Amino acid sequence: MIKGLFFAKRKPGLSPQEFQQYWRTIHAEITRPLTHIRHYIQSHTLLLTYGNAEIPCGNGEPPYDGMATMWFNSLEERRIGNLSPAAQVAIQDQANFTELSARRFLLSNEVTHKDGPISAASIHLVALLTRKEGMSVADFQRYWKEHHGPLAVRIPGLRRYVQDHAMPQSYGTRNAPLCDGVAEAWFDSLEDLKHSVESREIEAVREDLPNFIEVSRLAVILTQDIEIFRR
Repeated sequence: MIKGLFFAKRKPGLSPQEFQQYWRTIHAEITRPLTHIRHYIQSHTLLLTYGNAEIPCGNGEPPYDGMATMWFNSLEERRIGNLSPAAQVAIQDQANFTELSARRFLLSNEVTHKDGPISAASIHLVALLTRKEGMSVADFQRYWKEHHGPLAVRIPGLRRYVQDHAMPQSYGTRNAPLCDGVAEAWFDSLEDLKHSVESREIEAVREDLPNFIEVSRLAVILTQDIEIFRR
């Protein structure tokens, strides 16, 4: 199964609330008929993180207003499905609520390190990673999976932890990945996330980051998930 991650910024003139309302209602309904999408989740950036320095990752404007996650049976099925008239309507509708120049898309292979229970109320942390300068894609993915992943799963309060590795074949193409990978971590509540940020285990994770990523390019959003459909 292929996993696609779509990162969106709201259209100029829209408030975060207006963006989220349009996305989860009108755009979601336009997307429902697209049968080549097997599973579709919208992750909405938490409204209380906008300009709230008391919340982890909440200082200033979030880098993205949300992330859509879509699963496809194959790259070819995705390609053919996206050419359908219904898919073209959904693609064109993005201009009604997103800033087209800020759209980012990543095709990835999912690696699950911890698969605990989560709910619609769970806090979903999403981090976009760019590999360290001079590091190959293969070395980055190996280090992230084999060394950093085991450190991350020790974080207290962490319910679920997934790594989304950019598909190697996408490098050097017109669909070159926007980043080298996306880390996803779920917590039961903001309080659990705050406690984890203060833990010794998170310090080990932070100290390891410069070994394989460009820390200055790290982008993080806190979200909550809305499942639109699963087939």
